[in-house]
Amino acid sequence: MTTEHSSPTTLTDMLSSQSKRYPDKLALIFKDRRWSYGELQSEVERVANGLLRMGVKKGDRIAFFLPNCGEFLFAVFAVTKIGAVFVPLNPQYIAEEAEYVLQHSEASIVLTSPELLPLIDSVRGKLADLKQVIVTGAGEFAGALSWDKFLAGVAGAAPSIALDPEDLASITYTSGTTDRPKGVMLSQYAYAFAPRMRAQGLGWNENDRVLCVLPLFHVNALCHTCIAMLSVGGSIVLTEKFSASRFWDEVREHGVTTSSLMRTIPQILLALPEKADDGDNPLRLIVTLLSPEMHLRFEDRFKLTGVPSYSLTEDILSVIGPQNMPKEKLGSCGVVLAPQVHRVAIHDEEGKALPTGKAGEIVKQSPTVMQGYYKNPEATAKALKNGWLYTGDLGYLDADGYLYFVDRVKDMVRRGDENISSEEVERILNSHPQVAESAVIAVPDLIRGEEVKAYIVLKSGATPSGVPAENIWDFCKPHLSAYKVPRYIEYRDELPKTPSSKVQKNILRDESKQGGGQVFDRLAGQLK
Repeated sequence: MTTEHSSPTTLTDMLSSQSKRYPDKLALIFKDRRWSYGELQSEVERVANGLLRMGVKKGDRIAFFLPNCGEFLFAVFAVTKIGAVFVPLNPQYIAEEAEYVLQHSEASIVLTSPELLPLIDSVRGKLADLKQVIVTGAGEFAGALSWDKFLAGVAGAAPSIALDPEDLASITYTSGTTDRPKGVMLSQYAYAFAPRMRAQGLGWNENDRVLCVLPLFHVNALCHTCIAMLSVGGSIVLTEKFSASRFWDEVREHGVTTSSLMRTIPQILLALPEKADDGDNPLRLIVTLLSPEMHLRFEDRFKLTGVPSYSLTEDILSVIGPQNMPKEKLGSCGVVLAPQVHRVAIHDEEGKALPTGKAGEIVKQSPTVMQGYYKNPEATAKALKNGWLYTGDLGYLDADGYLYFVDRVKDMVRRGDENISSEEVERILNSHPQVAESAVIAVPDLIRGEEVKAYIVLKSGATPSGVPAENIWDFCKPHLSAYKVPRYIEYRDELPKTPSSKVQKNILRDESKQGGGQVFDRLAGQLK
């Protein structure tokens, strides 16, 4: 592993350095609370001491079943300071999903909130490894410890515990769109190095304030937004969740200069009624991945710079666009950060490197690549091969080293000799004025191997009789090559989704095999 001697190799080193350098500088705003770097460090020390007092040892798993809150960030730094392992859970999990992750990770302590405690209580009897539940806030909780009581009488710096940069820091579970969630194991060094490289790549500094509206259980919010900003001495404005009606008020109220947004959020903001002061705000830079047209619209309306990005839970070191990215590169994810230790290549199905411009699987090498999937050697062996992380994403590199994401490898439709991107077809379908959302999958075909099938959810008030399949096909024809136009269309009231709102295409594939539903066949010109 390549490191920089003067740079921190653990989160403990990073926060300690920043609290000494900026003891009185604002580090975090959440609701009506504010913490300086010195106060943030003190909170971390208290939580670390509280966990040690409860008998937590190096390597123990501590689960976070929390909404966005200050305690989430305190606990991340405290858990990693004492060499334990944090396991973030999606607060939208249902009981069965939470039970699986808590059992699989062997979590001994769960940090949760009053509103989520009933769900933990409902599965607690099935969790053999669970010893204690800690609930944020004050008050009395049956069978659980309040945050106030957890920290009662705790003071002073926590004792130093020997940490190695390669020590396990977290197990983060993937959304599980294809099978049971897999626990991605990331090292202490991954959290110290990758967010810092991202912040530097974005040009963030101690004068910046980042608005975090994404959920902290996700690496985008935790690593790319919060830890990245702390790594350069800037300030975090943390919200419980995204609010379209409050977003610009929060930006102006707190002097926010930057944010990382999922692509749906810019679309929501663009859909708001235009105002004369839309461009009158301190926000100068957002990180998101949009179509070139949407990218330019967002920049023009709100007078800021948009920067694309690509990373994944299995390797949190980013590919990111330069702030002066040429317009002809819009649509790309940008170029690799830390190229001295970070490589991105494109491989074919046999693991051989493909030339510039040729699409294949995106593979990565970096010091922040996951150590593997927890208790899943088979999945680990499929993902980590010959020194490369196989991402499961399809893309290509251009002559200037810009990475273009095309699709998930498993989402490709291989029709004859042609590879069809489901995302490309979905983008066209979703631009239809009466389509709310769509999902495209491959279905078997005796002649061509696979054909394109689209599941379509219409907007409120629209009906299949009012927007017949012929209308959809006619709309696609000017935008897609004939072989890309869906052969099959099935209307749905809604699409199956994970708690993080990803479409579960595995369910659609299974349902397609079983038949049922009204399926319109373009080639037959009738119901299938």
